[in-house]
Amino acid sequence: MDHAHDAGTGSGLDFGIFFFAAVGDEAADTYRMLLDGARSADELGFAFVSTPERHFHRFGGAFPNPAVTSAAVAAVTENVQIRAGSVVTPLHHPARVVEDFAVVDSVSGGRAAISIGSGWNVNDFVLAKDAYDTRKQRVTEDVAAIRRAWREGTWTGENPRGVEVTLDLYPRPVQKDLPIWLTASRSEATFRQAGRLGTNVLTHLENQDLGALRENVRAYREEFAAHGVGGRGKVTVMMHTYVAPTTEEAREVAVPWLKRYLLTALDLETRAVSSGGSMSGGRSGNPLMAEENGRRRVAELGVNRYLAGTSLIGSVEECVDVAAKVRDAGADEVACLVDFVADHERMLAGLPCLNEVRRRVATG
Repeated sequence: MDHAHDAGTGSGLDFGIFFFAAVGDEAADTYRMLLDGARSADELGFAFVSTPERHFHRFGGAFPNPAVTSAAVAAVTENVQIRAGSVVTPLHHPARVVEDFAVVDSVSGGRAAISIGSGWNVNDFVLAKDAYDTRKQRVTEDVAAIRRAWREGTWTGENPRGVEVTLDLYPRPVQKDLPIWLTASRSEATFRQAGRLGTNVLTHLENQDLGALRENVRAYREEFAAHGVGGRGKVTVMMHTYVAPTTEEAREVAVPWLKRYLLTALDLETRAVSSGGSMSGGRSGNPLMAEENGRRRVAELGVNRYLAGTSLIGSVEECVDVAAKVRDAGADEVACLVDFVADHERMLAGLPCLNEVRRRVATG
C-alpha cells in the first residue's frame, strides 16, 4: 500500500478553505462565492479547497455532490488540492466514486482527494435505505475497494445476468493513489480505525476540546505507526473562520452569521432525531432542541464556545495563538470554514487576513 500522497511531515501547520454554506433560495450566489473564494485561496497559496456532501436541507444543501463542485473548483484553480469531504460512501457504489473523482483528478492535473464518512442523518438514507444499519462497516470496506479500483483501474462484479465480469474504469486518473481522509467526530475508535486503515483524519472541534483532540491524535498516531507503511498520517481540523484587523471587527461581522448558521444546523439535527435518527457525531438529543427558543439558547451557547478558543474568529494575533494551540495538539492542517459568513464581499475580504495568520504560524 502506497501512502506517499497521504503521509504528513509532522512539522508546521497548513491551511485550507472549506465551503459548507447554509444555502439560500439563490444557490447561484453560493456557487459564485465558492468559485471566487477558491480562486483567491489558490492565488494566496492555501493548501486545499474542500466541499462536502449534504442532502435534503438548507444546511450544506448547495453540495449534494462534491464531485461536481470539485470539478468546478478544478476548472478555476491551478495549485490547491481539491478535496471532497465527507463523501458518504454508503450512499454510493465505490466504482462510481472512483469514476467521479478520476474526472476531477484528470481535470485538475492530479489534485483530487476525498474524505470518507459513514453518514449520520437517517433521512439521507432514503437514497440507500438498506445501507443505514451497516454504514460504519461499509466505510472500512469502501476505503479498501476505492483504493484498489483507483490503482488497478478495474471493477469486478456480477451483472444482471448473473455473470461475473471485470470492467475497465475510465477515465484513468493522474495520481497513482487517491489521497483519502476518514471523517471522525470525537470517537477515539474512529481515530484508531483511521490509523489502522492508514488514512488521514478529518475532524472538528464541535464536540471535543483541544485536550480531547490531543488524546485522539495520540491514539491515531499509535495505530498508524503499528499498521501504516511509512509516514505518520495527517490530521485536519475544521474550524469556523473569520479573521479581521481587530477582534471587535471580526466578531461584529461573524457572530450574527454564525448564530444564523448554527440555527440552521440545529434545525437539521432536530429533524433527524424526529425521524428516528441521532444527532451528528452520535450525540444524544438535547431537550432544549424541541422548541425554537431552546434552539436559540443552544446556538448562543455554541457561539460562546467557538469564541472561547475553538474557532479562528478574531484578530490576526488572536487567531495565530489559537492556531498554534491546535498545531500543538497534534493537528497538521486547519480546514477553515469561511462561507458561514454569507456576505460575499466580507468573506473574500477576510481571506488576506487569514493568509497572514497562515504566514505567521508557518514562520513562528
